[in-house]
Amino acid sequence: MTKISTDPPAFRVRPAQPEEAGAFFAQTPEQYAQMGAIGCVRMDFGKRGTAFWHTWHPRGREELNSPEFRAELQQVVDTLRETVLKDLSSMRHFCYENGGKIPGGWSQNYGYVVETEHYEYCLRCNPVPGDYQAHLLCYDLNEQKINHAYQPLVGRVHFINGDAQQFTDAKAYLTCIREELPHEATTGFRFRTITQDPAIRKAVDDIVYDFYGEENTHTEEDYKLGSSEGLRMSGM
Repeated sequence: MTKISTDPPAFRVRPAQPEEAGAFFAQTPEQYAQMGAIGCVRMDFGKRGTAFWHTWHPRGREELNSPEFRAELQQVVDTLRETVLKDLSSMRHFCYENGGKIPGGWSQNYGYVVETEHYEYCLRCNPVPGDYQAHLLCYDLNEQKINHAYQPLVGRVHFINGDAQQFTDAKAYLTCIREELPHEATTGFRFRTITQDPAIRKAVDDIVYDFYGEENTHTEEDYKLGSSEGLRMSGM
C-alpha cells in the first residue's frame, strides 16, 4: 500500500536577477493587472528584530485570492520563516550569503523568487532595523499567461529608484530606450527585451550601438538564427 505523504511541499528559493526588480516594488494598477498580481504581505520583525508582524494588502481582483492560493501562501511563508524570515539577524545573514541584490529602495534591497505550478512569490528583503523588512508580492501565473496571450510583452525597463514599466507596444519600448539611455548613469536605467521578434531585437541593438558611436553590423537574419543575444548595457 502506497503511503501518502503529509509533509509540506518543498519550495525552491532562487535569488532574483537585477532586471526582475520591477516585480518586487509597487506598480500602477494597470501593471498589477498585467502581471496577475494578487496581493502583498508586508512584514517586519519589530523593535528588537525577533518578532514577526505582517499585514495583507490586496493588489488584484478579489477572485484571484482563492482558498487554494491562501493555503499555498501560508505554506510558502511557513517555509521562509525557517530561514530568511526567521528574524532580522537571520535575514541579514541569508541575504549576504545568497546574493539577490536588486536596485531600488533607500538601502540595498535583496530579491528572492519562489515559483510553483500556479503562482509566483517575489520576496523583497530590506535587512535594516527601523523599517519594514520584507514585502512578499504574489502573482497568478495563469493570469499572466492569459494577459500576455492577448498582449505579449515586448520588454521591461526599471530604474534605480524602483520604478518599472512593461511594454506591449514595440514603438513605445524603443522610444523609452532611446530617451532614457543617455541618463542611465544617474537614473540606473536598465532594460530587458522579452520578445523574440528579430526586427525589434535588432532595433534595440541599433539604438545601443548608436549611443556608443558604433554601428551594428548584425543583420536581421542574424537575429532570426539566434546568433546574437543582444548588447546588454552595463551588465544588463
